[in-house]
Amino acid sequence: MLPENFDRDEFIQQLRQKHARILPPDIAFAVEDGWLFIVQLALERIQESLERHGWAGRAKIKQVKEKWGELQIYVRPVMEVDSYPEPLAAELTAIRMMSAGDSLQTCEICGELGEPGNFDGYWQTLCSKHAEQRRAWVAGGRKGEIFD
Repeated sequence: MLPENFDRDEFIQQLRQKHARILPPDIAFAVEDGWLFIVQLALERIQESLERHGWAGRAKIKQVKEKWGELQIYVRPVMEVDSYPEPLAAELTAIRMMSAGDSLQTCEICGELGEPGNFDGYWQTLCSKHAEQRRAWVAGGRKGEIFD
């Protein structure tokens, strides 16, 4: 659950400051607020892994987004010709899978327990309250705000 008076912009600004070595200043956080704490934990683990393997400054986050109802965080070498050593690649894969798995159980909107659902062709992981709101929005012709 999101804390009362949660400020998305402030939270993202803090992530940008703490993880400036791996987050380009223009990176978009293309997920709803309910997943930002999963993103926070993933960034901490990614940064620790890169530092432990001597890759700090040699890799950056390329995307943070939702795809098919699941959180996706892409980490790529700064120099495209570089490739990760196998132990680092394995750690980054494990972090990606953990974050994706957590997102499939967390409402993207509010952070409560959720599950993936198909809403007229659009997949999203939502709690029962927000799933109901999305279904009503689709049934109402996709007009107005989806979530309160």
